[in-house]
Amino acid sequence: MRAVGAVWACLLASAVAALPAAAQADEACDPSKGIGVARTADVDTRGGPWFGEPFGDPDFLAPGEVVLTFDDGPLPGSTSVILATLAAECTKATFFVVGQMAAAHPDLVKAIADQGHTVGGHTWSHPNLRRLAPAIARAQIEIGFAEAEKAAGQPIAPFFRYPYLSSTPATVAYLRGRDIAQFAVDIDSSDWLIRSAQRMIQRVMTKLEARGRGIILLHDIHPSTALAIRGLLARLKEKGYRIVHLRPAAPVQTLVVSELRVRAVARLTRFSERPRHVHAKVEETDWTRNWPF
Repeated sequence: MRAVGAVWACLLASAVAALPAAAQADEACDPSKGIGVARTADVDTRGGPWFGEPFGDPDFLAPGEVVLTFDDGPLPGSTSVILATLAAECTKATFFVVGQMAAAHPDLVKAIADQGHTVGGHTWSHPNLRRLAPAIARAQIEIGFAEAEKAAGQPIAPFFRYPYLSSTPATVAYLRGRDIAQFAVDIDSSDWLIRSAQRMIQRVMTKLEARGRGIILLHDIHPSTALAIRGLLARLKEKGYRIVHLRPAAPVQTLVVSELRVRAVARLTRFSERPRHVHAKVEETDWTRNWPF
């Protein structure tokens, strides 16, 4: 246990020291020393298409191609280590950030964007949208994007992943109308459950061997995941897998959100996650009925 702690402390110190220079990583990067990026795909998000199982185009990725995605962050420590590792490996990923986390750690969101990774949305506070009134679910989506863009200091991608991978017909229709791509998962690392770097790597590689390609789900809030990334990238390279970096053809059009509305949505989200009889009361609130207009 002490050995793991020492390794983590060393990685964290190195990552923090590397952050200021990482924005210029592309210029100094030697792809021969890392897995690199085999292909960059500019994604047309018009109509809110799905990516990943079960609704996405199974041939969007060629055999042997993988996409790295990270959910739920950013978080000091683990996100910093992951960014440093990705920079050292000359590769890119998509980060689906939570609005609250972005507001709390804007420097990390800016670092993600400045280093050329793609920033997408993952709601404001990570609720299960199936448990929310439709208007509150829409508000969670929009505030998440607005806070992520504010933290990044630049336009972000119209890419969205549902917390708990839990969508509804109403949210699917809403995102289609907003031209926001909806991301599912092909390879679930289960790193939120498997807090062992080696076991998580083995799970990902086993699933990839069976499927041959896919969008990999990871979480940048877990130290065990941060510890695993270098080893995972090494295994991917060893087995001949190629990284695809997804970028949007056009940025998301965020909506103006007041601090008062953010606080109201946080409060109504808590209410909406209670028994169903509360949902009707929330849905009848004047401003939620007309959200986001």
